Amino acid sequence: MAKRVVVVFALMTVLVASAFAQGGKSSAAGAANVERVIADYTGLYNPKDLEEWRKLFHPSLLVASPEADGTILVRSLKQFYSAQKKAFDGGTKMSERLQNIAIERGNRIAQAAADFVFTSNGKPSRGQLGMHLVQGKEGWKITAIVYSYKPGQEPR
Repeated sequence: MAKRVVVVFALMTVLVASAFAQGGKSSAAGAANVERVIADYTGLYNPKDLEEWRKLFHPSLLVASPEADGTILVRSLKQFYSAQKKAFDGGTKMSERLQNIAIERGNRIAQAAADFVFTSNGKPSRGQLGMHLVQGKEGWKITAIVYSYKPGQEPR
């Protein structure tokens, strides 16, 4: 009986250790995927890849930013994407670069904060950006974005 208890205990220890090792691998893969989505947020932001860029977002995405008049502009994915597409289709040359990226991870959730430089027709504008991501069946999706430009840097 004592041998059976030792064997069962040893087997359980191996199974638990294996589960933790697998969890560590999937956590590392999940972290890499968060970084990939954040990199793709700027890397796919161009007229050729805009439809792929759109796939980074959850369908219920909310994008919020303060306006000069003190109101808060809140847009859906459809509104946000349409504005980008309209500008690119109109010939506006735009790009965005993130700097000083800080990522906080949780259980299948993550938040990122960064400084950004948005360039429109050669004119750079600086600001700060925050985004929330959630890992679901389809992988990591951006669920919310908040951003603001530094005073006087708005690209208008």
